[in-house]
This record gives sequence, structure tokens and C-alpha cells, in this order.
Amino acid sequence: MMRMRAAFAALVLLAAPEAAQAHVVIEGMSGFSGGLLHPLLVPAHILALLGGGLMAGCQSRRDGIALIAIFAGSLGVASGLVATAYAAQEPGLVLLAATAIAGLGAAYGRPLPLPASAIVVGLVAIALLLDSVPAVPSRAETMLALSGTALTAIALFAFVTMLSVAARPGWPRTGIRIAGSWCAASALLVLVAQLAR
Repeated sequence: MMRMRAAFAALVLLAAPEAAQAHVVIEGMSGFSGGLLHPLLVPAHILALLGGGLMAGCQSRRDGIALIAIFAGSLGVASGLVATAYAAQEPGLVLLAATAIAGLGAAYGRPLPLPASAIVVGLVAIALLLDSVPAVPSRAETMLALSGTALTAIALFAFVTMLSVAARPGWPRTGIRIAGSWCAASALLVLVAQLAR
């Protein structure tokens, strides 16, 4: 029992994120190229794109494509908010909560109502972009970095969604459900660790 507690404590400490702050992921890399790499190097962002894409992939092909368009449009809305100097208080927490919901939707393994899926996908997109605002004084450089982030996010989200849509019944669908449950569990673990601070 003591070993189990020690292992759990170590896992929580490893999963606990650093203080939330705007950042440049790779030192010396900013602007568009930094934005392109940003969603691939931040674990919470990869998790969100994976969970959201898996949930969207449980829909029909037509609805999956519609959710990709909603995701892209929501990134545009978030870019507009940043352009007007909107600063979200805790976009990382919203992103983790939306990721957990998306992961649970993927773990459910059946299509959710399209409006519900659209809301979750929209929240993932908006929170992801607001959580990606770099710590640079220039509005032009900020928008350039966010353009790169949006491009990579759309590409990864669309790839996961269409791959999931194309999955056949049986083991591939079971794998999607397992991956969705892992996304949900991981997001909830980090969310609880952040809220416990």
C-alpha cells in the first residue's frame, strides 16, 4: 500500500505542470516557425488535438468534415479575440476540461449529437489558441506565431479525425475508445493537479 501511494505521489509530481505563462517553446525560435512547432511540443495541446480528433472521428464522414470546419472557424474566432487584445484568465484549464470531455466522447465510441460535438470541438480550438499566445510585445509577431499554431493544429486535428472516421469496426474502433479514455484520464489528472495548487 505504501509503494502504491509513493508511486501515485511521484506520478502526480511528474504530471504537475509548471506555472502557467505565455512562452516561446524553443529558445530563439519565434514567429511563424515557432508557432508551427508549438502544438507539437506542448503535451496538453497534443492531448487536446488527439482527444478532439478522436471524438470527431466517431461521427460520420460528413459530420467529421463539418467538425474540422468548425474547429478551423473557432481558431479564427480565437485569433480575432487575440487581435482585440483579449487575454483569457485560465485557457489551460478550459483546454484540459474540454480535452477530458472530448476523450470521454471518444471513449463512448458512438456518435454524439453534432451540436454537442461542435461545442466541445469549438472549446478545444479556442482554448488551444488562447493558451498559445507567445510572450512577445509585437502584435504582428503574435499574430504570425498564432497563424503557425493554427495551421499545425488544423492539420493534426484533421488527420486524427479522418483517420478515426476511416477506422473499421472491431479492433481499430476499440483502439480509438482506449485512446480516448487515456486522453480523458490524462487531462483529468493534470486538471486536478492544477486545481489542487
